[in-house]
Amino acid sequence: MAPPTSPRPGRNDPCPCGSGRKYKHCCEAAARAPPAPRLAAGPLTRPGVARGSQPGAPSTAALFQTATRLAASGRTAEAIAFFEQIVSANPGHAVAHCNLAVAYLEVGRLKPAVTGLRHAIALKPTYAEAHFHLGQALEQLGQPSEAIAAYGRAVDIKPRMASAHQRLGDLLRLHGGDPADSVRAYRRAAATASDTTLGRLSRARVHIAEGEPDQAEACLRRAIAHDPSDGALHWLLATVLGEGGRFEEAEASFRRTIELEPDRVEVYRDFLLAKKLQPSDQPLLTDLADRVERDAARGIPPRMELLFAIAKGHDDLGEYESAMRVFEEGNVIRRRTATFNREEQARWVDNLVAAFTAELSHRAADLGASDVRPVFIVGMPRSGTTLVEQIISNHRHVAGGGELSFWPSRGRALGRADLAGSALSDLAALARDFRAEMDRISPVAARVTDKNPYNFEWIGLISLAFPHGRFIHCSRHPVDTALSIYTTLFGTRADYACNRGDIVFYYRQYQRLMEHWRAVLPPGAIFEAPYEAIVSDPDTWSRALIDFCGLEWDDACLRPEANTRVVRTASLWQARQPVYTASVERWRRYEPWLGELLDLLPEA
Repeated sequence: MAPPTSPRPGRNDPCPCGSGRKYKHCCEAAARAPPAPRLAAGPLTRPGVARGSQPGAPSTAALFQTATRLAASGRTAEAIAFFEQIVSANPGHAVAHCNLAVAYLEVGRLKPAVTGLRHAIALKPTYAEAHFHLGQALEQLGQPSEAIAAYGRAVDIKPRMASAHQRLGDLLRLHGGDPADSVRAYRRAAATASDTTLGRLSRARVHIAEGEPDQAEACLRRAIAHDPSDGALHWLLATVLGEGGRFEEAEASFRRTIELEPDRVEVYRDFLLAKKLQPSDQPLLTDLADRVERDAARGIPPRMELLFAIAKGHDDLGEYESAMRVFEEGNVIRRRTATFNREEQARWVDNLVAAFTAELSHRAADLGASDVRPVFIVGMPRSGTTLVEQIISNHRHVAGGGELSFWPSRGRALGRADLAGSALSDLAALARDFRAEMDRISPVAARVTDKNPYNFEWIGLISLAFPHGRFIHCSRHPVDTALSIYTTLFGTRADYACNRGDIVFYYRQYQRLMEHWRAVLPPGAIFEAPYEAIVSDPDTWSRALIDFCGLEWDDACLRPEANTRVVRTASLWQARQPVYTASVERWRRYEPWLGELLDLLPEA
């Protein structure tokens, strides 16, 4: 992008393009979001007379001029009164409703914003900008599926709306969509805004998704050279550096992000995941708590992110009662959009047990691939799957795939009426496509790991497709596991995780399914990897893991913290530490506040 030929205005100055919006929300942000919709060219009513007004009342044009001037100077709350008068004078004009809704959105009045945007769309169904802003409002209300639909409609109407493609990519990535769809959305954003900050940011996302962190870092550093004041670029660079274990560099980028965009609260959560707070960090925790009080009207996801960041900080500092109080507050918000259904989950496990039987395995014995590369690390989330993958993937002949979404995505797509029949008919394609996925991760590795913990649901299907694959089942004290789930804000949706009783129910369904797989698969097909045993005797257990994988010993496996592969986990900082026992019996620190989670205590 060519440098400006005139002095750059301040971010809160009126945009020189004449839109009436702040510069940061208009031309400077063209790479990240379309400018807020403006009133249509020309007056909305007869010049000088607002519809239904008395002679001499301010015209619509005058009201609009006042409203935009107030909004541009940061006085959006005052501007709203004038936008409301404009809508009252022009109730059938879509752009007027959209202007008012965008102002509501800016001050955090999300429900009126949604109402106004839906009204604008009803008046003008092909209003792409209204669909885009509706997506923003729904996203902040914690309704990702509805936001995805709104962004999708925006790009259907305006295929070159790069900002909508970018938001689609983010939501599909974060909320369990097909990773290929997410990457396609990022590619379209990069292509349609190639020489902009958004285009470069989206291109970096593509590199990350395709396992190319070095290229992503280089792309981001070039983008920052073009636009050093964009917080999103520094934030994503901090994430890439943190996932690579370069925590000091990551901290510098996080702090730069916070300097540039102190109100972007999601950054604080990522920042705290990449470090362990010390007593000297107490001012940061106090500032975050002040933000929660100050920003009571903030959208659901940002407020929730902020609460979990604060709670994690209290936990780091050993302030467990305060931590649990804030975790509970965050989970109250998370429950507003949770849809976990116990009966539905129980039926799903019933279906899996009924479909994947020993008889089916015998019948399909010769249908699977002979490939010996895959190693599946399964279990409940927060049960030690990251540690086990770090140990195994530090072997010179192993490539770590991380949490692949392949099997949950493909498995859920099978026909429900005849799950076993659908599995058999799709077996060859499943094996072929997963082999291609392993080739993408490493075409030369002797073993490739997939540590998606939820693959525990798909052990039956996977064993049909890869009868020589290996399953490592990670387990941890059930109350420690449940507590860690309750106190973790996962990157992907886990609706059972915000309610103690739902966690207990889900855990028992998981236990039931694992008992079934042990009965169906041949003896020794599943290696049991208890977290507490591994951290208390890492030498013995690391050797046993490598032996189960059919590999010769490699001393590097005793140094999982030195593993240079990218790590994406809710325990980012911990994954880069030497093996430690500090998390064993963590539940005892929180025992007075565990409630139903104590139902998972093993019987004496």
